Parts: sequence; structure tokens; C-alpha cells
Amino acid sequence: MAFKSILPPTPTLTRPLSQIYDSKTHIQLNNLITRNFASSTILLTGALLQGLLVLAVPRVWTLLPTVLVLIARFADTLAITFKFRPNPYLEDVVFQRSAPVIPDEDGNMSNTPADQKVAVLLLCVKLNHPLGFFSPYAKEVGDFAMKMGRDLDAQAPNNGFLGQSQWHSVDKRGASELMLLSYWRSIDDVHKYSQSPLHLETWKWWDQTAYKDSDGLKHIGISHEVFEAPRSRWESVSINFQPTRLGATTYLRKGDKLIGGTVDDAWISPIVEAKGKMRTSKGRLNWADSSNDKSGAGEDRH
Repeated sequence: MAFKSILPPTPTLTRPLSQIYDSKTHIQLNNLITRNFASSTILLTGALLQGLLVLAVPRVWTLLPTVLVLIARFADTLAITFKFRPNPYLEDVVFQRSAPVIPDEDGNMSNTPADQKVAVLLLCVKLNHPLGFFSPYAKEVGDFAMKMGRDLDAQAPNNGFLGQSQWHSVDKRGASELMLLSYWRSIDDVHKYSQSPLHLETWKWWDQTAYKDSDGLKHIGISHEVFEAPRSRWESVSINFQPTRLGATTYLRKGDKLIGGTVDDAWISPIVEAKGKMRTSKGRLNWADSSNDKSGAGEDRH
């Protein structure tokens, strides 16, 4: 019996946007500021604004906004902790052991784990500058990255693109690094997209900008890594997790004309219930000796 996604399909002609576009605008802005600047810089800026407010209005009023915000947040935390209101952090969590199974190019799942190969592209941008994402040319680089992300979504599934997640880190010097983690049908699909008009336009802009202002681009680092895992050489599992990484990819399940009705196209999730063979690592890899998988014994206790 073929695997079946445990999440409902999305019946739309337009492919759902990748995970990098999930966040709301105010959350993206908050993340941009808090990730870009040191905590001490943010605290000192707040202290400065508070000091200026003291000069403009009576002192008692300067404390009111801070007190009200702290009370509201403390009350909200207590309400969630003691279950007086639903925990918003649990939104979209899949409350069970789950694992992704990649459908074929027609969106059909087989009854075999890891039946399809998958390629992974890690595209990283490093900003070696105290202004981080606000440094020279950083916005232009980010705009091109977002344009390509939307272009990939628009052209899928014909381009072999499966989905994309976004990750951020800060190195020991405080420099910001953004990584776009994307999944593809094959490395060939990745290389084909590298020759697409938008990607070539991006590199043309980079080369022309570096020629005109090489110093302006020296603080921006760009790197990528590409891997391809053949069938039965990849696996993934999650427990009480929102769909993310490979689990956040999307696949077009092609419809069919039937006598007396129509089955429409729909976008489906790869997440299935991790039971039976899917409960162990070797099982998810479809290895023949999965019944004797000692490495997965600990997983069965969950």
C-alpha cells in the first residue's frame, strides 16, 4: 500500500510559497533587527530613547509604556504556561512521529521509503560588516535572492525545485550569515537553473558592481554547497515538529479525468506517519536488514 500524506493537500493552481516566505512582515522586521545588531546595541538604543522621552514628558509617563508592555507579556506567558489560552508556539505542529517521503514527478507516493533521489543546495551569504543586512549592497543581494526564490516557486515542479528554508547564524566576530537551504530532484536541475535568465542577470549585476566598486563588495561573502543523495541513501524523522526542511517541500499531484467527474491537481506534503518500516532509521532508508535495526530501537520508545 502506497504511503499517504498526513497533511491535507492544497487545491490550488499556484504552488504554495516556500517556507522562507512564511513569516509575517512585522516578524521579519523584528528578526532582521534582533539578528543584525548586538544585544548591547539594542539595549543602549532603548536607553537613549527612554532618556529623550524623559526630557520631553513628565517622568511618571515615561515608565508607563515599559510597565504596560512588561505586564502584558508576563500575563500572556502565565496564561500560556497555565493553559488559560492556547500555546501559539504549537501552531502547525505535527503531534506524532512523522517522516517525509518524496513522491515521483507525477506526485504519486510509492510504498517504498526513500524511493526517489534528492539534491540539496546550501546557498550562503556572509556580511562581514558592523551594519550587517544594512551594509552597502546587502539589500540588492537580498532582493536578488528573494526574486530567485519566487521564480523557483513559480517554475516548479518543471524545474525540479522542491522547496526552501532559511537559516541565520552569527560567527564569533558578530558577522551575520544567512543560509538558504533548498531541495531539488537532482543536481542536474540545480545546474540548469544556474543558466536561467534571472540567475545570469544576478551574476551580471555582481560582476558589474564588483568591477565598478570592488571595495563595496569585499565585505559580502557568497558560497554554496551541493549534494545529491541517491535512493535509499537519505532519511528524515521528526516528533512534535512543524513541517520544515525536507518536510516543508511541496509536490504537485497531477489530477485525472474520470468518468462522471474530475480529479483536480493539488499540491501535497511529503509528510507521512512514521510507523511500521518508517519507525527506524534503516527502515526509512529501505535497507533490507531494517528488522534488526539496533540504531532505531531508541526511536520506538517515543
